[in-house]
Amino acid sequence: LHSTQLTTDLRKTSHKGFRHLQFTMHFTIPFFCIALVCSSVQVAWSDAGDIVSVYSADAIPIRLRGGTSSAGRVEVFYNGQWGTICDDGWDLDDATVICRQMGFKNATTIYTNAHFGEGADPIWLSDLACTGTEESLKDCPHGGWGAVNCKHEEDAGVECDGTPSTTELFQTLNDQANALIQHAAILDGQQSTITSMQQEIVQLVTDVPTLLQASTLQNNDISELQQLMGTLDYKVDELNDMAVFPIRLVGGNLSTGRVEVWHDGQWGTICDDNWDINDARVVCKQLGYKDAVAAYDHAAYGEGTGPILMDSVGCTGSEPHLSACPHQGWAVHDCKHEEDAGVACHDPAAAFSAGWTSGNHYTSSNYIIPFNAVYTNIGNHYSSSTGRFTAPVSGHYFFVFNGYSQYLNTGYYMYIDFMINTSVYKSQWVYEGDPDDTYDTASNSIIVHLDKDDYVSLRIRGGYTLSGYERSTFSGFLLHED
Repeated sequence: LHSTQLTTDLRKTSHKGFRHLQFTMHFTIPFFCIALVCSSVQVAWSDAGDIVSVYSADAIPIRLRGGTSSAGRVEVFYNGQWGTICDDGWDLDDATVICRQMGFKNATTIYTNAHFGEGADPIWLSDLACTGTEESLKDCPHGGWGAVNCKHEEDAGVECDGTPSTTELFQTLNDQANALIQHAAILDGQQSTITSMQQEIVQLVTDVPTLLQASTLQNNDISELQQLMGTLDYKVDELNDMAVFPIRLVGGNLSTGRVEVWHDGQWGTICDDNWDINDARVVCKQLGYKDAVAAYDHAAYGEGTGPILMDSVGCTGSEPHLSACPHQGWAVHDCKHEEDAGVACHDPAAAFSAGWTSGNHYTSSNYIIPFNAVYTNIGNHYSSSTGRFTAPVSGHYFFVFNGYSQYLNTGYYMYIDFMINTSVYKSQWVYEGDPDDTYDTASNSIIVHLDKDDYVSLRIRGGYTLSGYERSTFSGFLLHED
């Protein structure tokens, strides 16, 4: 049993004027082989500086060589080795899928005849037949891995365009992080099972010679040996059942959608027969959410297009992942896609940022600041009319304020209290009163625990002032739910 290692490498590389996040996973995971049970995972390795596609555990890694960060010879990683693609049938639809997986928006040019130089590794694919709508290369039909009649002088290339937005990049990273979290949780369960099996094997090695040395085996000895062997068989079966089957939500948002599971090289849906909140709970927990809000049937988030892979799922709600739940068998069903199952997961997302458009504001009495220029308000938990942020769940929250004031030399200083409900939580949380400057800025941040429905606001102390012009801002978000 080999030790587990996990490292991540986040690099910033120039990408047509955009600071582009490169995400490359370098890790090894346990390789265990006993009797006829073997498990291993292959991971793509690439030279330093290569632009490698951000990919989930089921996708085919891609890189561009011999050109720039957005153009080059297309190489794919398969069976532990990088290889090229033959230009037979190579067209703009194939290139579009390649570029999309690489994080670009589209492909502008396709290249044939080893335009970016000949590769030296295997030619893995030929007659690629993407339609251009596929999410990644793994969804495209082709002639088979290594089944080619080409030479490297026919290596295919591509030029990509359309720099992804920051939001799109972070969405991609978030999706891949979720997939890796799912794998890590299941691998942790495998490690626990393997450790237990090892302990029982050691015990078996110790006990069997002792039993064999006896002139006769007593009934209780035989029973003990049978029990030990039965336990070991159960553990082997348990390990076999712990295969990694990532899931995703489609057609909704990060926390809602049609449930799709990856099995046998493709994504597929789940039939809604017997689909209930317990099944939804297991799905949401595997995706990293605390619980499920609802289970949906009748393709509430649209009909899928792949196979229907599960039917009559019967989770109790306590299973660690969906594939641990009983069902009729992979791809065994009597359903249509109009019965695709969906879920809504508990996602208490809460974040806001707002500025104040007022000019110089002097108050003779305490005054709650109504930050009225709302830039973002995820979950709609901030009210610009009252200046309050209301906690949707109990947990720890982060807040930050940046204040701006003019003409402090007139004696109107900045004095801000941090309020929870109607009480002062931090008096003089922000203060600035330098009479030698014509304007000053002051800021502060804080992490606090709030109970559900507690509200936070900022107050100008009576006799003090604050300027707006949207230079004074107040922001906050949920860090961790209890």
